[in-house]
Amino acid sequence: MDLNERSRGILKAIINSYIATAEPVGSRTITKRYELGISPATVRNIMADLEEMGFLAQPHTSAGRVPTGKAYRFYIDTLLEVRALPRQQEQEIMNYPLHRSEFGQLMKETTRLLSSLSHYVGVVMAPKPAETVYRHVEFVPLSGRRALAVFVSEAGIIHNRMLLLDPEFTARDLERANNFLSRELSGKTLSQMRERVTELMDEDRSRYTGLLTTLMQSGGEPGEHGEQGASEGELYVGSMSELFDIPDFRDLDKIKEIFHAFEEKHRLIQLLDRAVEAEGVQVFIGAENPYFDMEGVSLVVASYRAEGNVMGTLGVIGPSRMPYNTVIPIVDCTAKVLSRLMSER
Repeated sequence: MDLNERSRGILKAIINSYIATAEPVGSRTITKRYELGISPATVRNIMADLEEMGFLAQPHTSAGRVPTGKAYRFYIDTLLEVRALPRQQEQEIMNYPLHRSEFGQLMKETTRLLSSLSHYVGVVMAPKPAETVYRHVEFVPLSGRRALAVFVSEAGIIHNRMLLLDPEFTARDLERANNFLSRELSGKTLSQMRERVTELMDEDRSRYTGLLTTLMQSGGEPGEHGEQGASEGELYVGSMSELFDIPDFRDLDKIKEIFHAFEEKHRLIQLLDRAVEAEGVQVFIGAENPYFDMEGVSLVVASYRAEGNVMGTLGVIGPSRMPYNTVIPIVDCTAKVLSRLMSER
């Protein structure tokens, strides 16, 4: 919706004031704090128009107004001036000890970094098993008829799955299968493996390709340490203690609502999926998305890559009243650093 320059200036001033103070904003506050060159009466009239258009709401009987989700969306899309990341914060991200050999630890450290810089909740979605490129496939014999299928990705992520083998499979068969699978399937995603298996399925090799076929048909893709579902990457969530000192979340019911949302992680994963293929940083505000429908809560996310291929997403969850001009560059820089580390791995 088009707003004239004066209405834009007042809306921007109201949002900036509310982000800074968490207090409803009145006309006198605007005229005192911002040099707009207009009287409080004119500001009141424009604020009334903005409220009628759905950009402002009056939470109490006071004269103060607060921005709505519609206002934040307009602000981000047309009014926001994103600052360059301060040199000190950039160096903190660049020097943060993310060089971990274990993949899960790398993901956890990334959430801690996002939380410490933004003072909100950092989240990272690990690569989906189905979209991961694997450099090693191996079947490890266990007791009885059981075997462990181990997939090692190019980035060093280990996925595994337990199998119950047919009675005729021996340890020697598994060894020969390992040699065959490593030679034929290294450097492929699971979907590419399926295609290759289909191509190679013949009378001589069916015994070994059948083993992998059995794996693929026994519940879908392997999960991270056997815990994740077929289509979802593992979700890492930072500490929620960062939210407790924020005025927006001092209401106990609001905190319960957020905890419940995190317990239903699949909703958050679906939302993060929407950001996987997008370039740059995306902002999801409150109830405007169908997956993480929560008034007053926003998610700032970006995808991270390895050698140009999208691996997953990371971001920050906090109040809609967050300083987007500082949070957006934090998320953007962290995504770039993680992309570099993933490429190096």
